[in-house]
Amino acid sequence: MKALTPLLFLLGMIGCTRSDSYKKDEEFYEETPSGYYNSGGPGGMGAATSTERIEKIKQPKKKVLVLGFWNDTPVGDDSIGAFAAEELKRELFLSKKVIFPEEKSATAVTRDFVDGDHVQTAQLIREGKRVGVNTIIIGRISKIVFRQNREEVGILREAQSAVAVDIEMKVFDAITGREVHSAKRSGASFNTSHIVFDEDALASKAARSEIAKDAVSDAIKKLVPQAFLSMEKMDWQGRIAKLIGNKVYINAGRASGLLAGDILKVMSPGEEIVDPVTKSYLGRSEGMLKGTLEVTEFIGQDSAMTLIHTGGNFQEGDVVRLY
Repeated sequence: MKALTPLLFLLGMIGCTRSDSYKKDEEFYEETPSGYYNSGGPGGMGAATSTERIEKIKQPKKKVLVLGFWNDTPVGDDSIGAFAAEELKRELFLSKKVIFPEEKSATAVTRDFVDGDHVQTAQLIREGKRVGVNTIIIGRISKIVFRQNREEVGILREAQSAVAVDIEMKVFDAITGREVHSAKRSGASFNTSHIVFDEDALASKAARSEIAKDAVSDAIKKLVPQAFLSMEKMDWQGRIAKLIGNKVYINAGRASGLLAGDILKVMSPGEEIVDPVTKSYLGRSEGMLKGTLEVTEFIGQDSAMTLIHTGGNFQEGDVVRLY
């Protein structure tokens, strides 16, 4: 038995060496998907490529238009819808991932773009083009419910008030009119107060509006992650604003997060798609690649001058995207 000990030890060492090598091979084959069309990522790779990871580090900020929400309830107070839009804008602004058009240029509300059960996407595209945004968010408050439970005996009585709201939100690509995302969330607010004699904490319209806004704020906080997820699905894009000789001016610059030296591809706006039977607007097709531009200089708060890198026949209104 003693004579076998060195031999067993040697075999054990060989086994360990083989095990380490085999483990490396095993890890390699686990990391390399079998088959050409693996659904985990482009090019048959299961994980994001280095270029894809770098591209996602810091995208330019998307220009977003948030229309005043439509209070489509019997509680006839338009300030509740305006409050919902402002709450959404505030939450989005805190992320520092988006920018908004000037307030004086954004006066439309959701109700202006809804006809029955249909959103008038052609009008949305025109509004998006007018204010120069990538994304348009519309919303509707579809339900507001008030309830109150109060003590029936005593001069000074405790009353518990509650309100719940349902809010719908839709996110649109302002260039194509494509609906990128639709979500619905509920919010609630509870309040305890003391009433004297027959005083009712929810009797006045102003009191109902204030407690309703607390519930709206709760619902908006639940919609914000959905808004971000939907915008992440969309490519950043801007537009050519002016051409002077070989200089091309675009409607995005330093505030949007562009960098000097960035290469942009130029796309034609695409064609409007209309249903031949109903004549309803369906959206806009993907444009054709015309060439590329290089960002060379920033102008004003959020515009830039670019030089033609490749291609040509560019026109005002052409779409620009990161290359």
